[in-house]
Amino acid sequence: GIAFIFPRLAYGYLKKKRTEMITSQMPDALNMMAGSLRSGASLAIALDLVSTETDPPFSQELSLLLREQKLGITMEDAMESMSKRIRLEEVDLFVSAVTISKSVGGNLAEVLERLAQTLRSKAVMEGKIKALTSQGKLQGIVVGLLPIFMGLALSYLEPEAMEPLFNTWYGWVVVGIISIMLIVGGLLIRKIVTIDV
Repeated sequence: GIAFIFPRLAYGYLKKKRTEMITSQMPDALNMMAGSLRSGASLAIALDLVSTETDPPFSQELSLLLREQKLGITMEDAMESMSKRIRLEEVDLFVSAVTISKSVGGNLAEVLERLAQTLRSKAVMEGKIKALTSQGKLQGIVVGLLPIFMGLALSYLEPEAMEPLFNTWYGWVVVGIISIMLIVGGLLIRKIVTIDV
């Protein structure tokens, strides 16, 4: 069971950390890219500068994008491939901004600066929401673990009184009902404290 479940949990945790790092790096990277464009550099040079000057993992994604372009893939297709790899709303906005600017025209540097400012504001709002909902998450964890802790404590202190709960059919029914209620309560609390910005 551990061999089946642990790799998925580890992969999900690492993927979440990687996407969080990319999200936090994007505003500075977009400002750096906008500065390069304002100084007269092309988009490819600006992307190359950001890929060499910023830290992974966002620099790795930009390096892969540039390598795909050097192999003959168009900039639009390479960016679309990056958007499908990362699957982040912030990356989708960046790809859309660059693609529309290349096809329609306009001041891409100004668009990137506004996008960086928007992403910073979004990150600040998400931080505030995370701080405000952390108490609710902690309460959900405490409420969920309290019956388990009390059951273990009473089994140790009063084993005779707790014996019917684990050795009779109606005791198993009670344990099943309690388990279902704990799961439903945990899902409801998670739904309440999860706010999408």
